[in-house]
Amino acid sequence: MILSGNAKTVSHSSRPRVPFAFRPAPVLLSLLCFFLCWAALFLLSPSIPSARAGSAPPLRIALIPLRAPSRMYRDFLPLKHALEQRLQRSIDLEVVRKNSKIAGLFKAGKIDIAFVCPTLYCELRRQTPVVPLVRLRLNGRDYYRSVLVVRRDSPITRAADLMDRSLVYGRHSCPGSGLLPRIMLQRLGLSDDDFFEVVKLGNDESALLAVMARMFDVTGVPEMAVHSLAGNSLRILRYSEPIPQYLFVARQGLGPEFVRTLKRVMLEIGQAPDRKALIGSIEEGVDGFTDARDSDYDIVRVLIDSLDPGRHTSLQPGEPALVVEPLYYGADLFRRLKPMLSRLRQETGTRYQLRIPRDIEEFLAMQAQGRGDLYLQEASLFEHSRRPGDVLFGPVALLPPALNRGLILVRSGGAVQGPADLRGRKIAVPSLLSEGGYLAQDRLLAQQGVRLEPGQMVRMGTCEQVVMAVYRGKVDAGFVTLDALRRLEGDLDPGRLKILARTPPLQEWVLTGRAGIPETLQKGIRDTLRTIAHPAASGQP
Repeated sequence: MILSGNAKTVSHSSRPRVPFAFRPAPVLLSLLCFFLCWAALFLLSPSIPSARAGSAPPLRIALIPLRAPSRMYRDFLPLKHALEQRLQRSIDLEVVRKNSKIAGLFKAGKIDIAFVCPTLYCELRRQTPVVPLVRLRLNGRDYYRSVLVVRRDSPITRAADLMDRSLVYGRHSCPGSGLLPRIMLQRLGLSDDDFFEVVKLGNDESALLAVMARMFDVTGVPEMAVHSLAGNSLRILRYSEPIPQYLFVARQGLGPEFVRTLKRVMLEIGQAPDRKALIGSIEEGVDGFTDARDSDYDIVRVLIDSLDPGRHTSLQPGEPALVVEPLYYGADLFRRLKPMLSRLRQETGTRYQLRIPRDIEEFLAMQAQGRGDLYLQEASLFEHSRRPGDVLFGPVALLPPALNRGLILVRSGGAVQGPADLRGRKIAVPSLLSEGGYLAQDRLLAQQGVRLEPGQMVRMGTCEQVVMAVYRGKVDAGFVTLDALRRLEGDLDPGRLKILARTPPLQEWVLTGRAGIPETLQKGIRDTLRTIAHPAASGQP
């Protein structure tokens, strides 16, 4: 273009470039503001757990390493989201490397909740203040059993015949594959040392497959693990005592109100219509939660202590102890005494913990030193150890009347065919101080003119150990109660044993207390004894 005067000619290409600037229309500005406002409201809404992260720290849940960490995270993720939504609080999951680390994490305040097995819970209660929340329910049951398993075509038909066989453990650190199988074997007088070979594989399925492949003779696993192998060639040899399921526990420092809320929310999740989607991945068969109480796990404490009597896991600080003469297998004593322990708690407002010493001699030492509050013992033992100031509460029907007799037990076809043949023989007894395990039989023989020497007697501790010593031919005869023999019948070949003689009915056991028990507590204990029904004649606990 040409301009007149001093104007210069300027080409279009020489014009300076101006950066592009977007000028939104008013309608677009309005839409943008509307969107930003709604986004802010959404992010600040109290219904979103992440928004509360600033007002309350995340809850930290520790999981024991049942499976690979990535699998554990995945399996517990639905429960995590459900808790976050209902508690309005974010949650962090952590899979610990070892079970033994959890107590330290609780003590340091680094975790708030933990998913643990029954044995670990009992250890935690001993070391740090934790509160039980809920326990799992699998296929409608909030307890489980373990089993001893052999091949279907195995020549082993009785659990008592496992000596010198090969044993494989699965997840040995868990009660279903470690504690309960060991307890079943202990009741039969067996430990790992009595097997030709013992191996720990760390996985229940691997242990079962090893038995199926004829690499080992027997394994012990949770009952559900056997049923999960459809069409397997296994046979269950024996069932364990039932114990309560795995559970969630909380740090006591969270406060009673929040712990109650947490328990209520978890129980609601366990009853929700979509509960299988929320918790079904925790373990195969999980279909709900039930309330968990500390007393539910007393049976686990008794079983732990029976493997190592020096630990006394059952004793909690400040809780008085009921010390019991250890004439029988610990779990059997617990089953028989549980109704009395429950009633004692109701009547007196005090929870008594069961304590079973390793033998009668330790029982007497504890009694003499006052290391207990109540003592339950045979009447003859009470008369032997009675001290000035002891409080006598009265008799306790520990055994059904029909089974409350002493026996003289021998091997069928053995050298002992009559009472006179017992002279000079090796005889197993629980203790020389036991009424049902020595004194009653000794009186019966004396009436028949048969005198035995104390040097013939081999002290075994419990009636169950005496039965097994006779069964295996370690002794020529044994003195036990009829009840103890009946409880082992399913584990033995009955043709290998013979009852040589029976005593008249035995006296009931006696409950006593230490000197100085308050009168109000004494009254509650006496009231309890009056309300306890006699054991059933069937002999079941």
